[in-house]
Amino acid sequence: MKSESEGHKNRPKKQIRKISSNKILLKPRSWVNLGYAIANFEKATFFLKNAIPDETVYTVPLKKSGSLVWGVASEIEVISPERIPSDCSSFPRCGGCSYRHVSYQNELKIKKFLLQETLERFLSKNHIQIPEIEILSGNPSGYRNTAQIQLGFAGGKRLAGFYEEFSHSIVNLPEDGCKNLPEEMNSVFADLLKKEKAESKILSLRLEGTKVVPYKKESVTFREKIFIPKPKEIVWEIQAGGFSQVNRYLVAPWLEKIFELVPENQDRILELYCGSGLIAIALQSKAKNWIGYELSLDSVKQAQKNAQRNGIYSCDFKALNLETNRIDSEEALYSSFWIVNPPRAGLSKKVLQTLTEKNPGGFLYSSCNHTTLARDLSLILNGNYRLSNVTLVDFFPRTKHFEVIVKVERI
Repeated sequence: MKSESEGHKNRPKKQIRKISSNKILLKPRSWVNLGYAIANFEKATFFLKNAIPDETVYTVPLKKSGSLVWGVASEIEVISPERIPSDCSSFPRCGGCSYRHVSYQNELKIKKFLLQETLERFLSKNHIQIPEIEILSGNPSGYRNTAQIQLGFAGGKRLAGFYEEFSHSIVNLPEDGCKNLPEEMNSVFADLLKKEKAESKILSLRLEGTKVVPYKKESVTFREKIFIPKPKEIVWEIQAGGFSQVNRYLVAPWLEKIFELVPENQDRILELYCGSGLIAIALQSKAKNWIGYELSLDSVKQAQKNAQRNGIYSCDFKALNLETNRIDSEEALYSSFWIVNPPRAGLSKKVLQTLTEKNPGGFLYSSCNHTTLARDLSLILNGNYRLSNVTLVDFFPRTKHFEVIVKVERI
């Protein structure tokens, strides 16, 4: 029988825990994913926000998991020539942004480096050659069309903003608003904060043109002029609470890049994770027939309405849980080209298995998580396929996130 002290020793420790310590002097050596610079101290590996490789910085450890430690550089002893003054008074405390201490051009170089390194790490064993990475970017300010502001109280005062890094404490928005939000949204947030009831915990808004609407209560209609191959306007509606690409400046360039990469004169295109049908609407001229699958029945109904609203009747959208179910339509599975646009978790095991079994002539993968993208590609790519294009689409400037489009062709 174990003593109480022995039993306590053998209890599993929490994987992640807050720790307190004196300031530690570190010299980060490289950029790593999620907006951090990496450094070593004794037997620990530190992931630092607000640090630049080759600087010397002080940090207080804020979170720990085994030998891995996370922190924010609080004092810079040796300053990199790449460092710039932040244009946001909430940085680096606010968890929303990761790169406001470097120029936007440097941020794009960092993200390209991280994408290249991640792809090489996962694909080196497959001997897959990675083409030169292209970059699509736009205005890094005021780009978001959707935002959720956290509300709270401290010391009897209202707080409104985003969560602090490594915490659920709220960092107040700067007086002039969030740099990533349009003026219209910052103005509405400021007005609502004066009126909002105390029991509310989140303010969710979306921008429709110049009008700001409640994100979870009202549908929105977007209009976009795209040049594929000649100028045309597409219109699509997204139901209340539904997903949309958040960067209002890059929707058209993103669609135009996808159009450029998808081959012409396809008999049928299969799209997985099709959402409300935006890609199908923009690319309808590429194929005689289009079939899309999506988990949400509401999204599927909306996709059908959106296609018809744009005068398209060659698309068929179906509801299916791609995490648990396999596609049972042989007609769909033998489509000549596939497009996949999964959530951050990447392709489900069912989809990965189906893709490798059916071995389509080519496919396009649009991803919001380059790590799961690289993982999935390492499981799919073999001697039968090659990567013909990799494009980094910076949908989320100043943050740790970005989108990637890759095209895969059968050899």
